[in-house]
Order: sequence, then C-alpha cells, then structure tokens
Amino acid sequence: MQKSNAGGSTTTPFGRAFYLGKANFFVFPYFLLLLMGFMSAAFSAAVWSLHTISAAQVLHQLYLHAPSLHIFRPWWYRFALVYGLVASFFVIVFALQAVIAFLWVIATKWAIIGQRREGPSDWDTSDYCQRWQLHLTWTQFIIEGGGAGGILTYMTGSVYFVWYLRAMGAKIGKGCGIFAGGKVGLMPEPDLVEVCVPYHGTNTTK
Repeated sequence: MQKSNAGGSTTTPFGRAFYLGKANFFVFPYFLLLLMGFMSAAFSAAVWSLHTISAAQVLHQLYLHAPSLHIFRPWWYRFALVYGLVASFFVIVFALQAVIAFLWVIATKWAIIGQRREGPSDWDTSDYCQRWQLHLTWTQFIIEGGGAGGILTYMTGSVYFVWYLRAMGAKIGKGCGIFAGGKVGLMPEPDLVEVCVPYHGTNTTK
C-alpha cells in the first residue's frame, strides 16, 4: 500500500479487496482464479473441437458397422461422398454447438449477475465486479469458436443478434441493426443499453 504526499492512502478499491482482504464479501484468491481460467480454457478447447472429432467418429462407426451402405467402396465419387458427409455433419453439429453456447451465456448471465442496476459498484463494497469477471471467464469460449471474433461475428447486423442482446437485458426497438458493419463491438453491460427506433424513421440512442 502506498501513501500519498498528504498522508492519505492511494490504495484502490480493488487493492483493498484483493490484496488487503478488506472487502465485505468473499474475494476469490489468486489460486482459485488461476484454476478457473485454466478450466475455462480447457472447456473452450474441448467444446470447439467436438464437431471435428464427432464427425470423424461417426464416419469410423459407419465404416465398422454399416458396410452395406457402400460409402467407402472405391467408387470414383467416393471422395466427394465422404467429404459431403463430413461437411454436412460438421455444419449440423457446429450449429447445435452455437445454439447451446448462446443459451449457456444467457443462462449464466442471469444466474451469476442477474439484472444490472445503475450506480457505483466498488470492488471492496460490492461483489458485482467479481461476479461480472466470473461470468466473462466462463463465457469466454463464445468469442473463441468459429474464427476471429467468435460465433457472434456471424450474427452481426441480423435480427438474431438483436434477440441475443435482448435476452441479455438490452432494450432494443424494432428495425435496429446492431454492429451491421460485420465487426463485433463492445457491449459489456447490455442491461444498461437502450436503443430505440421511432416510427418516423429517426434513430435515438440512450
């Protein structure tokens, strides 16, 4: 802890909570944060490799137990057939993964954070910041799957992105295209965002 020239403490609220243990709630120790980060990274790697592994396993089972389908016989079109099966299964499983990922993010947001409210939330007097960071850690995988920007990139500008943000607590009127440029921007606290489109055609953002 440092002292200012005037004799007052310069310790931040985070420092008082994390380093000095002066918060009025339980603060996760460093080893627990490290463990949660490791588990989150392992979970993300496992989730986004599932569609590839499952496609290979299904084809392997077909090869072993369904020879009557003649998928792997040396036909001239065998490559196209196998590739088409892999691609189809890949797309189907990836889409299911994306839906489950969004449901997970929405459900954990309301379970861990709940409804956000305006007002101060210092680290040493409110556990909001800690719960927020916990939710970000456990939902990091949503921006790690599907390439740069994560699976959110594929929904920018669409009604599906609006539905997602509404489910996260944002108030968005009809006719809005969020991040329509194709690049996902920051909206860390959607509960506090209100975007309205009046019927006369002008946009109002609060």
